[in-house]
Amino acid sequence: MKVKKAVKEVSFSVQDGECLALIGPNGAGKTTLINMLVQILKPDQGTILLDGEQISGAREKIGFLPQYPAFYGFMTAVETLRFMGRLSKMSGRELEARIDEVLRQVGLAEEGKKKVSGFSGGMRQRLGIAQAILHKPKLLVLDEPVSALDPIGRREVITLIEALKKETTILFSTHILQDAEEICDRIAMMRRGEIVLDKPLSEIKREASTSVFEVEFARDPESWFEAIRKSDRWIRAERIGTVCRFEAKNRREDGEWLFIEAGKAGLDIQRFENIRESLEQIFMKKVSE
Repeated sequence: MKVKKAVKEVSFSVQDGECLALIGPNGAGKTTLINMLVQILKPDQGTILLDGEQISGAREKIGFLPQYPAFYGFMTAVETLRFMGRLSKMSGRELEARIDEVLRQVGLAEEGKKKVSGFSGGMRQRLGIAQAILHKPKLLVLDEPVSALDPIGRREVITLIEALKKETTILFSTHILQDAEEICDRIAMMRRGEIVLDKPLSEIKREASTSVFEVEFARDPESWFEAIRKSDRWIRAERIGTVCRFEAKNRREDGEWLFIEAGKAGLDIQRFENIRESLEQIFMKKVSE
C-alpha cells in the first residue's frame, strides 16, 4: 500500500504576539499540521518548539479551537468552562473569576447559565474560543474558526479574533482568503504538504503590485487620454467614462510619469491607483504551480 505524506519537511516560526494565517486548499495538510502542534498527532520526525522547549512539555501554554468544537449539550456555558478549566488544572476562585471574564470577553455574559444545546453556531464558536483562552495560553491555535458560520456568526468571531491579537500569539488555518487578509500579520501558504509561501502580509501586498494603473477624474478626460495614450510607455491603454487604465512597460518609471501628467491635466483627480493582485490571485498561482 502506498503511503502518502500529509506534511513534508515543513519549517516555519511564529513570532511572539504575531497572528499567522495558515492557508491552502483542502488536502494541503493544514489540519494535520495543526493536530501535530496541539499534540493530537505525533510527527514521525522533526521538532516542534514553544518558547524554546519541546511542545510536549508545553501543553498548558496552548489554547486550541477545533473546526467543529464539541460540547455536552446538557451543560450550561459556565458549567462547560468550569469542566474545561479543571481539565487544565484550574480551580477555586481563580477559575470562577476567569470564567466570568472570558464570557464577557466573547460576548456570552448573558448566556452563561443557558444550556449549550440551545446555542447558535456562532455562539458555539465563541464558547469554543472562551475555553481555548480560559487558561491564558501563550499560543492560540484555531482550525477553520469561521468556515461553518453564517455571515453574522462569522463577523462576530472575526471581530473577536482581532481583539485577541492584542493578548496572545495566534495561528489559525483557513481557506477563506478574505479572513486571512483581514486579520493576519503573516501568511504561510501550504500546498501538497509543503509551505510554498511564508511572508508578512505587507510584503506580499507590496510584491503583488502589477504594472496597471487607473486614474479616475471628476470630469471627462477624453482629450487628455487621447494625447497620453500615444506614448510608447504603454502595453495597452483604455478609457471607460472618467476612468483611464494603463498597463505600463516599466511600473515605477512610467507610473511616476503618469502621475505627473495626470496632475497637469487640471481635471481634478478622484483616484490614482496602482492595481495589485488580490490574495486570491496569488493563491491560485501558487496552487497551480
